[in-house]
Amino acid sequence: MIDLSTYIPQRISTPARRFLSATALSGLGNGVFSVILQLYLISLGFSGSQLGSIFMWSSIGQLFLTIPAGVLADRYGVKPVILFGFIVTGISMGIMLTGRTLFMFSVAWLLLGVGNSTGSVFGPLFSSLFDPDDLARAFGLQGGINIASTAIGSLFGLIPPLLVSRAGFTLTRSYWSMLLIGVVFFVVQLPMYYSVLTLADIKKPEEKKSRILRSRGVVVKFSILYTIQNLAYGAFIGLFPFYVNKKYGVESGALGVLFFAVQLIRAVVNFGSPKIADRYGSVRTITASIAGTVPFWLLFTWAPSFAWVSLIYIARMAVASISNPLMPSLFYRILYEDEKATANSITQTSSMVSNIIAPRLGGHMMENIHLESTAVMGAGLYALYSASVYLLLRNEKPKNGTEVPLD
Repeated sequence: MIDLSTYIPQRISTPARRFLSATALSGLGNGVFSVILQLYLISLGFSGSQLGSIFMWSSIGQLFLTIPAGVLADRYGVKPVILFGFIVTGISMGIMLTGRTLFMFSVAWLLLGVGNSTGSVFGPLFSSLFDPDDLARAFGLQGGINIASTAIGSLFGLIPPLLVSRAGFTLTRSYWSMLLIGVVFFVVQLPMYYSVLTLADIKKPEEKKSRILRSRGVVVKFSILYTIQNLAYGAFIGLFPFYVNKKYGVESGALGVLFFAVQLIRAVVNFGSPKIADRYGSVRTITASIAGTVPFWLLFTWAPSFAWVSLIYIARMAVASISNPLMPSLFYRILYEDEKATANSITQTSSMVSNIIAPRLGGHMMENIHLESTAVMGAGLYALYSASVYLLLRNEKPKNGTEVPLD
């Protein structure tokens, strides 16, 4: 008999259950969008450069408003910030479904970025629903639910060909129909998140005597760590479809099957990683997980076929996923409670900056140096990332005075 208490939190309150249900709906929507969105825009006649221009506006909206959203949440409470994000996101979805021009889609993605910027408060909100000792299991559970639901949502990509062949839909109309379903998933999650705000005992923050961020050392450390991670990840893994298409001529069908399998494996690993951390300690588990991916980065340069690349990709993602729920769990444990939203918004902003740089850097290196040059760079950066995690975080302590376990 499997002891589920080692994988899931000891206590899951009603607000936490609502939050996890909303996470599942969000994952379904993200799964639909990840498969359908770009194909829909291409069917409308947009070029690759125009797609890049559209998506850029989301990053711009997030980049400039994520930190203010976190600061306002810490100062005035999360409710008004999240409600503002809901309204803006709803408007964005409406424009997305009705727009047909580059300008309209650019506006939609700018508003989507503004709405997503308020998402920096969701992590602190979720962490407040669990006991500190349960955070690793809580984030593992949330990550597993999100990944599994995203995998299921990606299967909606199988429906458009059926609508075209059996129902007489045009390709554009079939894609739009799936996007509508994705939007429904996103819209339905909003009242569920609102119910979390209503049910949870969320107090308005007290007025601070000092506006200096006491957790600034932690924020700087995690900003550095996430920057290293994102430069490596975005320059190669983020361009993985481009890489395998150029090297092996792989198209969307094979990639879709691979990504579905990877998401399911990641979900299982997310559930199990807190148990590993309980035994070996969070920092050591994270360090070993990141270091364990380095050989796989180098194996990409050797793989003779797409089948081998797929096996390497699955193994790399599985090993890396061990650290996925542990990093945010550790982050929130070593922050002051009243600074979580601000601290998270700052680290998210640093993450967005590196995410903007990484794909451009990766594309340039692949085209002008060597197709596998970013994989070699990724191996070096992840070795640095692993060592940095251990050196920067091994002596950090939760704000309850106990040490972060390493053994």
